[in-house]
Amino acid sequence: MSAWEALEALAAEEAQLVADERFDDLAELNARRAALIAALPTPLPAAAAAPLRNALGTQRATATVLQARRDAIGTELGRLRRGRTGVQGYARTFEVQR
Repeated sequence: MSAWEALEALAAEEAQLVADERFDDLAELNARRAALIAALPTPLPAAAAAPLRNALGTQRATATVLQARRDAIGTELGRLRRGRTGVQGYARTFEVQR
């Protein structure tokens, strides 16, 4: 398998990891991607164009999913922060020791 075909397969693997919410496995995948990119020949042969285009499209879609997940987590953290502030107000009202 060529490096560009391996990058295409890696993009699909990354998409699956994100779909499965296996975010901890992404760091190792990124290391493999960096090694594959470093192994790409220059100039790239014409045969590399389609697999690399596919990999890029898959990776962009995955990045969009990750951004949406990040935004959802940020929203949830904001809710938790606001809830904590409300609870602290009750603690002051009832003189609860922290």
